Amino acid sequence: MDSFPKESVNHHILEKHHLTNDSNVDDILKITKDLCGLQATGTFEPYVYLFSRKKGFRKEELDKELYKTKTLLKVRGMRNTMFIVTKDDAPILHEATNYLKENRFEGFFNYSDFTRKEYDELESKILQVLKKESLIATDIKKRIGSDRNISIIISLMCDKLLLVRDKPPKGWKDRRNTYTLMKNSFPELNFEYLEEIEAIQSLVLGYIKAYGPVTEQDITWWVGLTRTKARRAIESIQSQIERITLSDEIYYIVKSDIKSLKNLSVPKDPVINLLANLDPYLMGYKNRRRFINDDIYDFVFDRSGNATTTILLNGVVIGIWDFQANPAPIVKILLFQEITKEILKVIKKQAKLIGEFILEQDIKIQECKNPIPLTKRSAGTFMRPLKNF
Repeated sequence: MDSFPKESVNHHILEKHHLTNDSNVDDILKITKDLCGLQATGTFEPYVYLFSRKKGFRKEELDKELYKTKTLLKVRGMRNTMFIVTKDDAPILHEATNYLKENRFEGFFNYSDFTRKEYDELESKILQVLKKESLIATDIKKRIGSDRNISIIISLMCDKLLLVRDKPPKGWKDRRNTYTLMKNSFPELNFEYLEEIEAIQSLVLGYIKAYGPVTEQDITWWVGLTRTKARRAIESIQSQIERITLSDEIYYIVKSDIKSLKNLSVPKDPVINLLANLDPYLMGYKNRRRFINDDIYDFVFDRSGNATTTILLNGVVIGIWDFQANPAPIVKILLFQEITKEILKVIKKQAKLIGEFILEQDIKIQECKNPIPLTKRSAGTFMRPLKNF
């Protein structure tokens, strides 16, 4: 069984995730596919994921693929989390994770005061008002004349692929979506051509290609599978994967990556990245020892396992960053270790670029010290780890 050093594995994954200069590409569809989707829990974060991976990325590029050419769409997928995926991958992701959405739908009636009859009536009314136009939730509520909270009904209808999330009315930072009928936006998509077992096999293989080397625990956690389903999927794709060891643990990797790792020469020049919260590089794994030391873990991941905004050096977390628009536009950085002046200069340059991309104005850099662990702070703090510092 082959074994590889952590440094080689980190650089290999940085390359697969388009986080090195040599691996940056101009195709955001390829980036999205190579990452098995972009987590879309937040509004602006997917834009930053692409900014970190494509030279000269403009926000209009993602908007075009989502809302004009419709080669990308937002669907609920792994771990019942929202993802932006390619149109071709959407049926695979949906079928592989559909049992999670079905459980969510059934659970809705256990914790809410909605009856199934009321749900069915509201669903029918919503479908009727959206036949010819897209609307935001508040306008849908007015049109159907309901005094109920229909946001959850709309969300469940998206899970059932009756509706799809469309363009935010006020741009990329607007947390609202307009909603339209799935059959109107994507009439050609067939979500029923795959059996669950086939879809799970395809998704697990795609995940190992994108994130490997990975453990069985990583696979189970990332997709949201039971251990039984994960092991069944791994067994079914044995001819396409290999087992290797990393830090005395067993990992899975696609066979084509073995040759790449054996031939890999880690460059002497440092690879430095500033990543948004919930970036795929950090959120692709349950076991995170490969890229973060235990002594700083609680400053980077909160109690729910959400990753904050990070600074990487050669694929390893060495700091965190944040931004603010008021009272003055600033990007804050906080480092957990001593670094050279040259590396600090590159970090500040990248911080300025990413800050100006987000805030759309000239910014200044502020260095911070004495962080508080995210595990000792309120929920949601991972989104703004240096607020009030």
